[in-house]
Amino acid sequence: MLVLALASVSVVVTLMGKLVTTAPTEQKRVQVTGGVASESYPAFSPDGKRIAYSARDASKVSAFHLFVRDVPSGAPKQLTQGEDSEVGAVWSPDGGTLAFERVGESRVEYVVIPADGGAERKVAEFSPPPESGNPLPGLSWTPDGKSLVVMQTGEKQLPALAVVSAEGGKAQRITNPPEGSEGDSSPAVSPAGDTVAFVRATPNDGGDLWVCDLKGENARRVTFDDKAIRGVVWSRDGQELIYSGNRVGGWRLWRIPYSGGSPREIAIAGRQAYFPAVGRNRLAYADSPIVGSIWRATMGNADAPADERPMIRSTGRESSPLYSPDGTKIANVSAQTESEEIFLQDADGKNRVQLTHLNGPHIGRVRWSPDSRQLIFDASSDHGQEVYIMGAVAGAQPARVLLNASNASISQNGKWIYFQSRGQIWKSTISGGNPQAIYKNRGAMQPVESADGKYLIFRTYRSLWRIPVDGGQEEEFIVPEHDLPWATTIQPVKKGVYYLEWERSARGMAVSFYDYATKKSSVVLRAKGFDMGGASGAYSVSPDGKYILFPKVDRSQTSLMLVEGFK
Repeated sequence: MLVLALASVSVVVTLMGKLVTTAPTEQKRVQVTGGVASESYPAFSPDGKRIAYSARDASKVSAFHLFVRDVPSGAPKQLTQGEDSEVGAVWSPDGGTLAFERVGESRVEYVVIPADGGAERKVAEFSPPPESGNPLPGLSWTPDGKSLVVMQTGEKQLPALAVVSAEGGKAQRITNPPEGSEGDSSPAVSPAGDTVAFVRATPNDGGDLWVCDLKGENARRVTFDDKAIRGVVWSRDGQELIYSGNRVGGWRLWRIPYSGGSPREIAIAGRQAYFPAVGRNRLAYADSPIVGSIWRATMGNADAPADERPMIRSTGRESSPLYSPDGTKIANVSAQTESEEIFLQDADGKNRVQLTHLNGPHIGRVRWSPDSRQLIFDASSDHGQEVYIMGAVAGAQPARVLLNASNASISQNGKWIYFQSRGQIWKSTISGGNPQAIYKNRGAMQPVESADGKYLIFRTYRSLWRIPVDGGQEEEFIVPEHDLPWATTIQPVKKGVYYLEWERSARGMAVSFYDYATKKSSVVLRAKGFDMGGASGAYSVSPDGKYILFPKVDRSQTSLMLVEGFK
């Protein structure tokens, strides 16, 4: 009897052990779509059987349009068409209607349309925010299907969240971004309908996740990275937020309890994953591996640059080229290794060497010292943003000089560092000592001295300003005709200032020059395929004014990826 009892226990224990140790459902990643189109902004229907997304022709500059298809396979059905991009579609709770964002040159509209196609209805219209080629998602349904939470934008106010009836009407603003931020975007209402998650952007081209209730009250910060975010969605049980964040050397997908905690990576998504969507046991996202290079063009015809050719190429993404002030060297940021690093080469692109070995941190703005002997740059990691100075020679080691700072530059006399911190302009000694705020109004960014050393030039949300370095009143002196992208580069020279604009009508970047003598701006370069990703999307005009360097996308195919067995 004892032997039989022990044998029975052994069998039960073995069976229970097998049940406990059974491997979880294997996650499989497959490409949903294919062909020559670039697809992005996925959204699952409530029953999980269909997916809505935006697509455009990848072979030319064109607008995004709205499509719907069955998953995992099915023929796509196009629902919209026109000159403006239609992005960020979201399904109504009953699955019968889609709401989406139509982004034009002079307006952004929120529109609803039957999920199977049909007549459209405009719900709200606002002035457009400054954007580059990929607008942020801007709306979410409430669970009762009666209202939408949208991103409200305007000419003289930061983007904020507002609630508007799905039938149309006046939008009721519910969040008020504080001074020093760059506004709120990417609303996502929880499955229970009592909480809204959103992204609050910062002047450092970063941001964090926040949550509040549907009245905008009880706002609470969830992440503390100050890293750029592209898309956020709730888990199906409403306990976690899943988002795309530029953390740890790439655009990865992360999940974090909405109550707070440490983000956990969704490793299967890779390093170029954007705009996640969650369905029943499925995860979808846009995958965009990009290879880019540095091109050089002869200054002249803005629309047809002469002698346009690649200068710096590798197996990764090359960005942020920068001529040295003496014109003999080019520094740039390269992702040809597993992380972003600074490389140095001769002005003809030869004799290339790797300067940094940071192995992980994201590199932001890079600038030369006026004597062409040093480089100053900022790098951001999980420890925050830090400013470094290093010699522009192989084997030099970067020295950290500032904490919680970015967009640094060195004064013409080599004695001071200008930088931005907490939305203000500061300066310190060249070693990082004695920091002091010199422009305290919020929203000031990217300080750099004029070529004659008399003014400190910086940008705000809409324009370029300057202030005497010896003290005095600031003045707005360049009001661009088009939008200033977040990563615009300011390059002062003796006769004026170069800067970057986003031309909505052309859906592309333009380098413009403000002439001190005429007090007017003109476009000097419109480059097809201008890469605004990478480190900072910078360009550089040679000291003699003959050439311009700019990053250009060599190969980019954005596809929708589907992960089966996701929980």
